[in-house]
Parts: sequence; C-alpha cells; structure tokens
Amino acid sequence: MNRPALKGQLLSRSLLLAAVFVASSAIFLLPDAHASFSETLTPADVGQSFSVDWNYASNTSSGGSLTSPLNAVGTFTVDSLSSSSLVLSATIDNTTALTSGLTQASLMSLGIGSSPTGTASITTAGSVFNAAAPGSGPNETFPGGFTGINACVFNSGGGCAGGSISDGLAAGSSDSFVLALDGTFGSSPSITLSDFAVKFQTNINSYEFGGESLSETPEPGTLLLFGTALFLSLGPAFRRGFVLGAVHSPRG
Repeated sequence: MNRPALKGQLLSRSLLLAAVFVASSAIFLLPDAHASFSETLTPADVGQSFSVDWNYASNTSSGGSLTSPLNAVGTFTVDSLSSSSLVLSATIDNTTALTSGLTQASLMSLGIGSSPTGTASITTAGSVFNAAAPGSGPNETFPGGFTGINACVFNSGGGCAGGSISDGLAAGSSDSFVLALDGTFGSSPSITLSDFAVKFQTNINSYEFGGESLSETPEPGTLLLFGTALFLSLGPAFRRGFVLGAVHSPRG
C-alpha cells in the first residue's frame, strides 16, 4: 500500500476513535441531577416560559428496600418585567410515584435566588402555595444549606422550612400561583434567577435539593442512543483491526 493511502487510513481511524471517546465521555459525564441552574430574564422573555426539573435520583432506603426517587416539574411563564418588578406565573407538579415504602412525599417549599435582589410576594395564591418570604436569617437561608434565597414560596400553614406534611403539595398533585419580585432591575431590565431549591417531606425523611433546566440538560436516554448508534456504525471498522480496548472512558 502506498504511503499517502496508509496515512489517510490512519487519519480516518484517529478521527473515528476520537468520536467514540467524545460519545463515551458524554454518556458517563452526565450533568448532576441535583445541580442548580440559573435563568437570566429580560423584557424580550415576556410571554415566554421555562421549565425546571427536580429529581432526587439517589433512592432512599426504607426497611431494607429502595423507594422511588422524588420528582417534580415546574413551568414558569414571564408575565411582565420592568425596571422595578418581575411577575411570574408558575405551575408546580409533584410527579413523585409512591410505593409501599414511600407512602408520603409532599413538596413543602420552593426557594429562588435573584440578582439583583428582589422582594417576593404572591399576587395570585395557589391552593397549596399561598405565601412568600425571603429565606431565613441574614443570609436568607433555605433548608439544605442554600443561601441568598430572596423568594421562598410555601403554604401559610407551615413556612419556608416546612410544616405539617399535609400542608405540602402531595405526590400526584399540581398547584399554580403568581409570584412577583419587586426590586431595582435597571433601565434595561434584567434579572437572574437561580437555585430553584425545593424541600420535600416524606414518611422517611426530609430532603432539599436544587433544580435543573429541562431545556438546557441533555436527556440521558438521548445520549445513550447516540453512543449506541455510533458504536454500531463503527462495527465494521473495528472488525478491520481496531482495538476496542484502546478506547478508555474517563473515570467519573
């Protein structure tokens, strides 16, 4: 075989190996399901919506058996944004599936940080979420160690830190409310919302964790299908002499 042809084959094999490495990295280095995110809003976002996913994927143990993870989804629509006020319409769905071990799982409160700082109020109350306040103490703390929480939304029967489990949003239930944040957002208004932390109370324990953006996080199933298709498409190339063991996935 002449040298140019051999060089071309080696280059093609290197590119294919690089593609496999990237695919495997994407599969094994998925975003942390508990990671929080931020959303920056301007007047151009009025009328637009964004969604937040809450997923406590690390199952908890009850009597030696695993329970289902805690799940919820929130949809937030920007009703208005001016130099002094942001108004959001929100719908929260507690999508947790109960089991024989996990018999109660109520979403008690939602904590949102804002920059610049805003003062929160509920302009249209939900059946569950009908009160708002900043986090507790000088650091505006939310359960779980979150700080700088300017808007905590909860049921007035309890509080930002929780209350009776019956006051929360039960598994399989949905609630809607309108939240206002008043502050100084500039002559060209802009505000960044962050954390979107939630507190769950269950028959086992209490759990607090941040949300992640549904629109910004790749679905694990999509990445897995992409990686599988890529490996299948490279099957003939491997049979012609590739050494699969030379492709290493990075350690998580």
